[in-house]
Amino acid sequence: MSAASEPPEPDAAARAAPLVKSLSRSTLIMRVLADRPRRPTDLTRELDKPWATIYRAVRVLTDEEMLQRDPDSGEYSIGPLMWSLASTYLRDHPVLGVGLGHLEQALPRVPGLLKVTERSGPLSVTLFAEQNPQAETVTRIREQYRLPLHGASFGIVLLAHAPTAFVDEYVDTYVDAGPELLRERLAQVRRDGFAASRAGLQDDNGTLSVPLRRRDGEVVAALTSVLPLAVFDDETAYADQLALLRTTALHISEALGWRAAYGS
Repeated sequence: MSAASEPPEPDAAARAAPLVKSLSRSTLIMRVLADRPRRPTDLTRELDKPWATIYRAVRVLTDEEMLQRDPDSGEYSIGPLMWSLASTYLRDHPVLGVGLGHLEQALPRVPGLLKVTERSGPLSVTLFAEQNPQAETVTRIREQYRLPLHGASFGIVLLAHAPTAFVDEYVDTYVDAGPELLRERLAQVRRDGFAASRAGLQDDNGTLSVPLRRRDGEVVAALTSVLPLAVFDDETAYADQLALLRTTALHISEALGWRAAYGS
C-alpha cells in the first residue's frame, strides 16, 4: 500500500475522546460518592449506566486510592488520595493563606463556630470550620460541608454574588418553591452586604454570613459565624457579632488586595 493510500492518522481529539469520556465518568462517580458512600449497584441505578461500566470505573479508582471500599458493606467512598490532593488545595488557597491569622484573632470572640465556604458549581463547600473551645459546642451536621447554595446564609451570600446567568440557571434547576422570593432575598443580600439564617439547618442555632472579596471586587468566599439562637434574640449581641464578622471580612479582603474604594 502506497503512502497516499494509507488511512489518515486519527487526530488528537479523536484519540483523546475515549479518555475524556472515561475521565468524565470517573468524575461523575466521585461527585456522587462525595454525598454519601454507595455500592456499584446504587451507582448503576442513579447514573443510569451499565453495571460492568460502573464496576470497572470504581475498581480503577480504588486501585488509584481515589476511592476506598468498605469490606463489610461493599460500599465505596472517597479515598485517601483525594484527601491528599484536597489538603494541597487548602494549603495553597489564597483566602486561607492570608486569612487564617484574622480568623484565629476573631474566633475567641465568636460564641460558636467560624467557617469559610466557597462556591463549587451549585454547592457551597466548607474550606475552614473551627469551634471556639470556650463557647458552647455548636451542633454540626454532615450536610453543612457540601450544601445547595440556597440552603443557608453562606450559600445565599455566594449565590447573591454569582454571575446573573448562573443564578438564572440555578433557580430554574434547583428551586421549586418560591423562586421569586429567593431572587428578592438575593437582591436584599447585595444591598445589605450580609445574610442571616435563623434555625435554617438546626433548631438550636443560626448563621450570619458576609462576602470575602479579591482584588477586583469579585466575591470569592463567604465568612460565617454559626451562633446559638440566643444571639439572634439579643439585639446587642447580634449587632456585635455582625460587626465582628464584617471587620474580619474587611481585613481578609484587604489582604487579598481589595479596597472599598474599588466598589462593593
